[in-house]
Amino acid sequence: MIKRYDSLEGLRALSCISIIAMHILYNTEYQITGFMYEKFIPSLTWLVYLFLMLSGFGMCAGYLQKFRENKIDLEVFYKKRYKKILPFFSFLLLIALVMEPSLSNVYEVSMEITMLHGLLPNNAMNVLGVCWTLGVIFLFYLLFPAFTVLMKNKKRAWCALLISIWIHFICQEYFFGDIYVTKLFTPRHSFIYCIPLFIGGGIVYLYRDEIRIVCEKYRWGVFGGCVIVSCLYYMLPHKVGKIDISYYYLMLCFMLWLSYGVGVDSKILGSRIMKYFSSISMEMYLAQMIIFRLVEKCHLLYIFGTGWISYVSALVLTVLGLVIFIEGYKFLTRSMERCWANRKRHYIGE
Repeated sequence: MIKRYDSLEGLRALSCISIIAMHILYNTEYQITGFMYEKFIPSLTWLVYLFLMLSGFGMCAGYLQKFRENKIDLEVFYKKRYKKILPFFSFLLLIALVMEPSLSNVYEVSMEITMLHGLLPNNAMNVLGVCWTLGVIFLFYLLFPAFTVLMKNKKRAWCALLISIWIHFICQEYFFGDIYVTKLFTPRHSFIYCIPLFIGGGIVYLYRDEIRIVCEKYRWGVFGGCVIVSCLYYMLPHKVGKIDISYYYLMLCFMLWLSYGVGVDSKILGSRIMKYFSSISMEMYLAQMIIFRLVEKCHLLYIFGTGWISYVSALVLTVLGLVIFIEGYKFLTRSMERCWANRKRHYIGE
């Protein structure tokens, strides 16, 4: 039986809503100043790294042991990955194409619907704007059988992490320069750039029992450590000389928070509302800009002016709109499935 880590549901839900809050900031013109709006909310974009790390941990929790015991049918494994994501993703792509029909969007949708856009030299699609993350995560799913080899034991996992960090470093310092990529290239859209995050999630999984023991003894100490490390991100320099170290610091920070989620049964992080938002987090992430544009077209972004109240209202309306949209999609698909099942029974009866 697979152990559930309910606190991770809260981390996933909060990360998703925080990323939506960040995107609203970048797509509006509220006249707000101060640390929270100018520094903290923009930094929430990096929570996408925690998203990737959670994917690494979650896949290990669900499938690592099964792969070790050769209990996995690869065809079933890959079908399940497509079945879980593709229907809703295709629905969003269709809506986006109808909203902005163009030849370039037809080309992009044709690539994205294969779920292989993470293999492109520049994984920067504009149809949905945020689907680069899906391209990276789905490529991780496709390569997960190879990933299980790296996670065979702790020693091998640490070696893999060190090698992946070195690869990340030389990509950042050399291969992602003008010689190899265009000016529009975004490093984090590349799978190879994100590999350390998936491995970091896998390492936390391998140490889950030890983490649990430490957290049971020093719960508040671990929480305090996570908060302190998070705060230091805003205080410490992000570069040593010309070398950008922010990625590695964020890795450490998110591995600590992931460890806290694994080792502590938090009533808040594991609450029903957190579990609900976690269950639809991928759908919320993918559909966020469509719903935000709808809120914008309804002229609801600045109904209370250009301050905090309007910003918070826009966030609430976007999240509420996402919930209605996703639940409506679920209702529609369930109705279609029941209709199809009834028709099949009818024909069989005849």
